[in-house]
Amino acid sequence: MDIVLVYKLLAVPVVILLTLLIAKKWGPFVGGIFAGLPTFSGPISFFITYEQGVDFGIVSAFNSMIGLIGCVVTALVYSWLAYFGAKWWLALPCSVLGYFGTGCFLHYLPQFSPLVIVSALSTSLIAIVCLPRPVVKKFNFRRPPWILAVQILFGMFMVITVTETAKIIGPQWSGNMSCFPTMLLLLTPFAHIVNGVYAAVIVLRGLSAGWIGTACFSCIVILLVKHYHIAVVYTLAALSACLCTTLYSLAVLWVQKKYCARYECQSV
Repeated sequence: MDIVLVYKLLAVPVVILLTLLIAKKWGPFVGGIFAGLPTFSGPISFFITYEQGVDFGIVSAFNSMIGLIGCVVTALVYSWLAYFGAKWWLALPCSVLGYFGTGCFLHYLPQFSPLVIVSALSTSLIAIVCLPRPVVKKFNFRRPPWILAVQILFGMFMVITVTETAKIIGPQWSGNMSCFPTMLLLLTPFAHIVNGVYAAVIVLRGLSAGWIGTACFSCIVILLVKHYHIAVVYTLAALSACLCTTLYSLAVLWVQKKYCARYECQSV
């Protein structure tokens, strides 16, 4: 438990700082891609499997895909409410309600439902297609210093709260909550406040590109963790998540570049 606590306390500020540095250098879309990887859900899944057993971990990994579908709903609710003029303080709680509503609905489906697996593997594509199209412009990344402190403290609070709760509520909701959109809730409202709705949409598009890696991560855990050592399985799952996300993101950028070259627009 000491190792888990150290991870919770150190991972959040490291991931947030890396994401902000990446976003500052290469833009909010690329920063969102990094934030969308299973940076939190992956280690949480590992510790759940290590502490609770393989069978518990498999069920939890499947239900993390339900959480991933909830992330798509969260992103769509936030982006469209913001697009039609809602402030962050309205769009944020409504999007969180969408996350939990999706989980409550999908938990009625049978365990290992093909519908959930296919939907989870399609989350990145669904988000890219259904999110609003942002207007491309330069964004100001100068922000008051207190915003970074708030992001780090809020992120640490969210991760610790979610993981501690997950131990009590069983494999279904523990898996679901392992994919709770912590980075989405940390990055999107601040992008919305500082740079407006289109910056928030670009962050959400970047986050969605990382979700395909999270879905692949969960699939590998479900298929292999009963047959091989968990350290090997989770290492392979992490590498596969990075590879899938990279290939998907490059494909999206290539398609956007071709589309925009044809219609004389700018890509995001």
